[in-house]
Amino acid sequence: MKTIEVSDKVHAKLIELATEMTTQNPRATAGPHLFQIQTTENCAAYEGQGELVWVNPDEGGKVDPDEFIKQHKEDISGSELAEFEIMDENEQMESLDCYQVNETTQERYQNCFFTAKACQEHIDANDYHYSKPINYLSHGFRNPEMELVQEFLCGLVGKKMHR
Repeated sequence: MKTIEVSDKVHAKLIELATEMTTQNPRATAGPHLFQIQTTENCAAYEGQGELVWVNPDEGGKVDPDEFIKQHKEDISGSELAEFEIMDENEQMESLDCYQVNETTQERYQNCFFTAKACQEHIDANDYHYSKPINYLSHGFRNPEMELVQEFLCGLVGKKMHR
């Protein structure tokens, strides 16, 4: 048996962490547990995949055709307006320097926490950085480093890692 010396402050924090790890809901997932921030983000898709959306680079990305046409129609006058009004929506959008792209959504996983509590506290304090963030429990499948660290931490309070 080896002895590891740590400050009282660090010891208290490790005991608090280990207690949380061994009492939190394992959500029917075997350890080691990794809580991550899951966000859903829009991303480009291959042609024919996802949803077709209108984009205008000057506006910084995706635009709603009805709103965009209404907003920019006011800037057109005279004979140009008459020509613009006989165009269909696609022609109008193209004349306003818009183009269509395929877009889909994708889950993205960021950061890593030992406990759901710490993950949720991070989300609550920093949610403005994430799109619709939730805490998500991942399994550290066959990750011997995570198993070792979590077994050590849980052992500090005389308990075993959820399996």
